[in-house]
Formats: sequence, structure tokens, C-alpha cells
Amino acid sequence: MRITVRSGRMGRVRGGVQVFAALEGEQRPARLLPDSTARDQELKRLVAGSGFRGAPNEVLFLPRSGGGQWVIVVGLGKEKELSLERVRQFGGTAARAVRARRFKALAVPVLRERGLGTPAAVAQALVEGVLLGLYQYTKLKRVPKSEQGKRIDAVTLVVERAGDVAAAKRAVEKARVIAEAVALARDLINGPSNIVTPTYLAHQARALAKQFRLKSRIIPFAQLKRLGFGGIVGVAQGSNHPAQFIVLEYTPSRAKATFALCGKGITFDSGGISIKPSAKMEQMKYDMSGAAAVLGTLKAAATLKLPYRVVGIIAATENLPSGTAQKPGDVLKTLSGKTVEVLNTDAEGRLVLADCLHYAKRYKPDCCVDLATLTGACVVALGGEAIGLMTKDEKLAARISQAGKTTYERVWRLPLWGEYGPALKSDIADLRNVTNTGEAGTITAGKFLEEFAEGLPWAHLDIAGTAWIEKDKPYIPKGAVGIGVRLLVKLMENWK
Repeated sequence: MRITVRSGRMGRVRGGVQVFAALEGEQRPARLLPDSTARDQELKRLVAGSGFRGAPNEVLFLPRSGGGQWVIVVGLGKEKELSLERVRQFGGTAARAVRARRFKALAVPVLRERGLGTPAAVAQALVEGVLLGLYQYTKLKRVPKSEQGKRIDAVTLVVERAGDVAAAKRAVEKARVIAEAVALARDLINGPSNIVTPTYLAHQARALAKQFRLKSRIIPFAQLKRLGFGGIVGVAQGSNHPAQFIVLEYTPSRAKATFALCGKGITFDSGGISIKPSAKMEQMKYDMSGAAAVLGTLKAAATLKLPYRVVGIIAATENLPSGTAQKPGDVLKTLSGKTVEVLNTDAEGRLVLADCLHYAKRYKPDCCVDLATLTGACVVALGGEAIGLMTKDEKLAARISQAGKTTYERVWRLPLWGEYGPALKSDIADLRNVTNTGEAGTITAGKFLEEFAEGLPWAHLDIAGTAWIEKDKPYIPKGAVGIGVRLLVKLMENWK
């Protein structure tokens, strides 16, 4: 897709669909068509008589008289609620609406409303919304001829002042890099588990390493056994697809800090012997969303040449029942040497992450974040709108929270109080992987991981409720969200 930036007035852009914005309850002509000419009076009257309110993501298509050009008006909602997130939604809504009408190009204004920040920040949000909103996963199906023409080829961003063009162009390229990284994560998550196996993830990691000259290490299942990765081995032993422990390292010259990112990479989770209900089990291909986010973040960090060393650590395996699968009551010895009594084989993510977190210590990171679709309890607690954040590091919590507000990949902090720890004590091992009561499932999972993150500046992100959606959103099509990539990139960008 060609994305260009120009200065001037929207009304002078020819070709494609012109996009205008409207605040809810303020459908004045100056708001709707701020740079229109006298010939647009008829268009203004059409808007006024259409019933259009300017509600968030409300869409109105109208023809310009005489020239055959079309205009789309997209609602921004109330002025007091205006934010860069609304700008992202505005971009995604406009692009999807234009594509649905089979137009090939659109022109979008870089809004200058109060509180939105610089034109560059607005341009980045707009392009993120457009590119993420136009994402489609069509690799495995035939696209009908009737749908093949629905493609946007060109987007023009219009800034008011010529002096803002250069910064907006840089912001556009940054947005493109981030959107491509999110698309990588979405592709991996949307891919079916018979294709996206642990070995496939390892191949993707090697491809990234080759493309961006990253250091890589892939530890196969047989070696994991010999090296004592008991958490991963225990989960993997029920599958015919061998586990892969994936390490990717981006190291720029004179790195300012080291980030260790640990991703849960369960490419399919049946629950193992503690098998899940059959309803919606097909969605359990998204249980590797944490791993996908780590790979996407490595791609973005390397492309943007961020001044930080970034180490991605992924435990990739399936969790399946078989004659060789681990059983409730088994005891595993993890890489740290700590032993775990497995009471529920469906609490497998914490077992593989235990080995990841211990492995991360060798890099002495300034920040360690794990991402995992870890608990159904997090979905119950927070639904699909917030990531569960657990950490005892106040400064790190604030940094992640701020990055979440900026990217709208928002977090909600849950406690890691000591009172939750005793419920994880086992009679025959150092720990049990779940409590007997089932209470505070998300928090006790975090407490379990804390046992293996000792000494690390660590935070846990439970993305179980936010990694997959059932209905389209303005810039998130149904299915994989690719959550975590934009959050982690912003966390690193803001690091000081």
C-alpha cells in the first residue's frame, strides 16, 4: 500500500474518497468540512438532514455534486472523550468502510483537535488504525472474485502546515513497522495448530534471525530433557510434535538496557489429561499469543533499531492427552531445581514459563516481562478489555501502565500479596501448580511464577481475555488481536 503525506486542504485532494471527522453533537459545517468550498453547501445540507450524530465510528457516505467524488464522514464521539485511541478507531473505521465500497484510495485529515498531541502522533495513530483495520487472514482460503476487488491501494494523509510533513512521514513509517509486527503476531495466532506447530514457530524465529541478523538458539526436545527443562518437558511429553525452546537476541551497539521477554507458546491446548470442554476448544490455537507477541516485538525492535538489547524467550509445545502425557499427581523438577506437583494438567502455561523465567536470569535484564494467555480466571475478572498485570516493582508497574494507556492495550494491576502464597504449598514437592480451592486463580498463577522470577525486575501480563475477540472492532478484525506488541514497543521507547 502506498501511503503519502501532503499539506494543504482536504478539499483539494482528488482521487479516492475524502474522509472527514465529526464530533458528536457538533455537526456544524466548520466541524464537518473544515476546508470546504462554496460548492459543498449542498453536501453540508445532506449531512444535516441525514440524522448523522457523530457517535464514535458512525459512518455516512455522500457523493460530491458534479465531480463524481465521494465523501465519508466518520464520528469521533464527544469532544471531552477525544483521544489518540479514537483517532486509531477513526482510521480503521474509515479504511474498512471505504474498502467495503470497493474504492481503492482514501484521503484522511491529520486532526488537530485539542489534547491529541503533535501532528506526528496523530499521523502514527491514524496509520496504525488504517493498517491494523485492513488486516485479513486469507492464506488458507479461496477469496471469491466478488471480494478480490476490495483492496485499498493508496492512502493520503493531509496535514495543515507544510512544516509538519517531514515529522508526519517519519511517524507513518514507524506506524507501518509496528502494524507489520502486529500482523506477524496475528498471522501466527490465526494459523491452525496443524500448521503452526512448535517446529513452525522455531522456523519463524530462524527466519527473523536471518532477516535482521539476530542471534538465535533453538533447543530441541531431546536436549531439553538432558538440560533439565522439566516444566516444558512435562507439558510436551503427551504430544507427537517435539517441544522447541526458542531464544532470539537483538543486540544493537551500545545498548542502553536489556529487556527479557518471555512468551507462552502453547500451540494447542487441549488441557492434557485434565481435558477442557469441547465447546470452543478450536480456539485453543491462540494459546501461543504470548509467544507471537514476543516474535512481533523482536521484529519491531530490530526494524526500528531501538537502542536496547531485547532477548525473546519462548517455550513452544502442545498440551495433549496421550499414553505418555503427564498425569495429575506427577511431580516435575524444573530448570531452577524447584519441584512442582501437577494437580491439574490444564495449568500448563505456568510450568513452561517457570523454565523461561529461570533461563532469563542469565541475561541479567533491566526488565523482564512475561506474556501468557494464562488463566480463564482473568477473563472472568477483567473480560476482554484489560490485561492482568502482576508485579511488585512499583516503577515497572507505572511504566507498563503508562505504555498501556498510550497504546490502548490497557492493564489492570492485581496484588501479589504474601497471603496468596501458602495455597501453593505441596505436601510432597516444593510447590503445587494450582490451589485446592480454585480461588484467586489469576493471582495464584502469578504467585507461582513469582517463585521462579526471584531476583528479576519482573512483571507478568495475563492476556487471556485480550488476545482473541469474537466480533470485529474498528481496527481489530475478529480473531487474533496481536496484543502486547504495541505495548512492549512503547514500554521500550519510553524507557529512561
